[in-house]
Amino acid sequence: MDPQQQAAAPAAAAAAGSASTTTPAAGRDPTIVQQQQQALPPQGAAPDNAKIVEEFQFLLEKSQQLFAGLRDLPPTGRNWQPYFQRTFEVYTKLWKFQQQNRAVLENQESYGLKRWEIGEIASKIGQLYYHYYLRTSETNYLYESYVFYEATRERQYFKDVMDAKNPSLVIKKLRYYARFIVVCLLLNRSEIIKKLMDELTTLVDEYTKVFKPNDAAEWNAVLSEISTFLEAERKLTPADNDGNPLSAPTRLQVERSLKFDKDGQPKLKLQEAILVGNYQNQIKFSELTLDMYRVLQSLEREPATQPSSSGVTMGNKPEAPAEKKEGESVAGDEFAGEKTVATRRTNPHKYLLYRPTLSQLMLYISTAFKDISDNSALLLFLSADGSKRNIKADQENGGYLGGVATAVNFARKMPEKVDADHISLVHSLHPGDLVPFTRKPLFVIVDSNNSSAFKSIGRVFSQAFVCLMSPTEYPTSIKDTTQIGNLFTLFLHSPVKALAFVCNVTETAMETWAKSIALMQSAESIAFELLNAPTANIDKSFKRFLQDDFLGQFTVHFVVASALLQSHNSFKDPNNHPTSNPPISNSITLAPELLSKLHEVVTTLGVDDQFTFTPVGAPAATITAATSSAALAPAPAVADGAEKVEGA
Repeated sequence: MDPQQQAAAPAAAAAAGSASTTTPAAGRDPTIVQQQQQALPPQGAAPDNAKIVEEFQFLLEKSQQLFAGLRDLPPTGRNWQPYFQRTFEVYTKLWKFQQQNRAVLENQESYGLKRWEIGEIASKIGQLYYHYYLRTSETNYLYESYVFYEATRERQYFKDVMDAKNPSLVIKKLRYYARFIVVCLLLNRSEIIKKLMDELTTLVDEYTKVFKPNDAAEWNAVLSEISTFLEAERKLTPADNDGNPLSAPTRLQVERSLKFDKDGQPKLKLQEAILVGNYQNQIKFSELTLDMYRVLQSLEREPATQPSSSGVTMGNKPEAPAEKKEGESVAGDEFAGEKTVATRRTNPHKYLLYRPTLSQLMLYISTAFKDISDNSALLLFLSADGSKRNIKADQENGGYLGGVATAVNFARKMPEKVDADHISLVHSLHPGDLVPFTRKPLFVIVDSNNSSAFKSIGRVFSQAFVCLMSPTEYPTSIKDTTQIGNLFTLFLHSPVKALAFVCNVTETAMETWAKSIALMQSAESIAFELLNAPTANIDKSFKRFLQDDFLGQFTVHFVVASALLQSHNSFKDPNNHPTSNPPISNSITLAPELLSKLHEVVTTLGVDDQFTFTPVGAPAATITAATSSAALAPAPAVADGAEKVEGA
């Protein structure tokens, strides 16, 4: 992250739940701390009460110190785990201690513990789980964070902060709401987000009216970012006949088990993923862009069960992640509604990079490259403006003729006479920059108006390499895609949502939408079988990456997107179509059995008049309602050689 951006947007940084926004000074209010430190137990108080207060103050101070230290942990590597463990252990002791001694601590003559102080501890534990989720990519910890945040809201720990007439306490509550909304966004809890937005809007208005603070504009900007983000998501799915928004799966639902011919190689697994959002103008909330948000969810499995947001019961304490037992909730009983299935999962580790500079991006790529094994893969997702060389270049510059732009650190003094073309190229990621990292399996996704530049990457080291590239142009008849994020990324995330957007499907019956999702999943199964068939005309790199569920899903969605966009009547220019390196043959993307199933999808949605499905090798034949199910049944050679996929 650009240090300038971090310094320029403290409210936005707080919204992201960044550990750097919480320091000892951001813990308890200094005035209140001083008052409570002076309010030592009187001489007539019981000695045990004095010891209880002393122990609580020690644990509270220790927890604040450890929490503040989270910002100093290295963003890469594995050295952060022991520190997190220590922090969880102290918060576990603190939470259990304040529970067991609540009566003494709330006594005004002993300590005078306020409800907002209890809420702050619970909120910090929620932040810990959220940051642990970011470090591990395990969605169970994200659910545990939600449980703590939701219980804090239900018990109204921050209810009376406005009565204290202390702006620092109100800021604590504002940050709590912003962080809670981030967690709800990642969990797709749209109903609770609406309630939180109403409450946050009211609180910001009160905060601005009562205190007239200097950061009022920043908090209003946070509200605007959230509203824009939610509106972009709302536009993607149709509403039912009653006006209620419909939904579609966002996380990996199916694990496909493949049986490959013995080739002496262990099964490949996606281990590290780097998600980059580097468009100058993009919809975002804090430092999470729409494209990053969608790919992030596509790289996670859906947990088997989810904690309930109601029925929270009193219990014991939050457990540190390393201490939890298989099958138990990480959060313990204090805030647990339903126990989550917390078995160890295998989601790839992710780095989320918003507007990184070239040096920052190369550092993260190098670190991830170092961490993966020979039988693991690195995913690099680039959502960025294109950068092209404006002059005719020599052949010697192959691989460095342009790429995607990165952020520029303007803190350094720039020369008075600047060649804009030169600066742009210097601060761009070129295809040639990625060649050294092809020594290990590398899967690249480029969503940019200059994505085609990455066709030039060669497989120098005989390792698996694939690059999926977005269209470089879109038809003028298609709605403005800047209002919903990038269309190519949307297709890779959820083909049915992307189809609904392209065809302007804004309203449909719930049963029709459910049927469309089921048919699209069947189409994805057919695409998977085509890719995995022994007779498939496809590069062996794709075969290797199909061994991983996540990379396999991206590849399948790419095939579906290619088939739909090549068949759409408005996407006639070759620049309107996605491409790949190495290329995928039209014998797969325009296979009769795939187009037949996709015709069923668009017919169900009532938009079949926008498509002309022409199977490969049969230019005169188009798929109609009469031919979609019978005349164009899957070819026996493909069906016999493909692995069957249940419930794609």
